[in-house]
Amino acid sequence: MELQELKVESLLRSLGDKCPTPGGGAAAGVTAAIGLAAGRMVLAYSIGRKDLAEHENANTAALQELEAWRDEAVALAEADAEAFGILSALWKLPEDHPERVADWEVAVHAAINAPLAMCRLCRNASELLAGLPGRTNPMLASDLAVAAILLQAACAAAAWNVRINLPSLSDELERARLAGEAADDVERCRELATNIELACE
Repeated sequence: MELQELKVESLLRSLGDKCPTPGGGAAAGVTAAIGLAAGRMVLAYSIGRKDLAEHENANTAALQELEAWRDEAVALAEADAEAFGILSALWKLPEDHPERVADWEVAVHAAINAPLAMCRLCRNASELLAGLPGRTNPMLASDLAVAAILLQAACAAAAWNVRINLPSLSDELERARLAGEAADDVERCRELATNIELACE
């Protein structure tokens, strides 16, 4: 199922159906993409304004960055769903089945790496948004705050998809490291969203 080809109503129906995909990974990815689109709109209404001319180059570069991240967020949601499908199929096999033994670690890592990358994307985008107050159209302050809030939510949601798969990893140190990375991204997004909201008031 190609998320970018679904209409909103179709996505909502698919997400609410008794079907494993689209699931939480898709919800996180679409939420991030919406936040990124909202941030892009703030920049679109800021580029070309005479009173913001000194920020024109920086704002143009930021718009392009958010646009690329928006596409990446949807791609990561797709990757998350694909990884879940592979891991789910392996779960159904006996633990000593040759295919499960051979493919298990790679499948688990794939199921963790997609949402972990989503967490990092949200953090990077939030860092970018934090630099926009004062150099973008003040009439779009509420949209900038919304963008930050959505990225925070998407990061927290993606982190759950990381955590739920960590027990399937055999390496305890790696589990702790990956859990820490996701937690750091969530905390940073929370901090940045708070700062952006304060700056937008």
